[in-house]
Amino acid sequence: MSLREHERRILAQIEKQLSEDAPELAGRLEAFGTEDPDAPADPGLRSWKPWVACGLIAAITAGLLVLLFVLTPSAPQPENPRPVETSQNTVPDPVPEGDAVDGPPEPAEPVG
Repeated sequence: MSLREHERRILAQIEKQLSEDAPELAGRLEAFGTEDPDAPADPGLRSWKPWVACGLIAAITAGLLVLLFVLTPSAPQPENPRPVETSQNTVPDPVPEGDAVDGPPEPAEPVG
């Protein structure tokens, strides 16, 4: 969290007054930190860590999905698919010679 300009001026006045009143204490306090206490110790090191974590999570997720698809058995496929017959496309089988045909009886010849 950065400080506003007004807050920075107040802190500079406090620091100046402290260095005048107690120079030993001011010297010890200056040794503790940097100008911005919220700044990371090594800004270059902190910026890449979230991207590495996101990349690792994405790689692990993708690997698990590939394993899931490879190891999951697929649905069994029928060996010989039979075509579906409809009433419009049916053709009667030819009747071999000498076999009786089941069907309506033929009318008798008139005697005459």
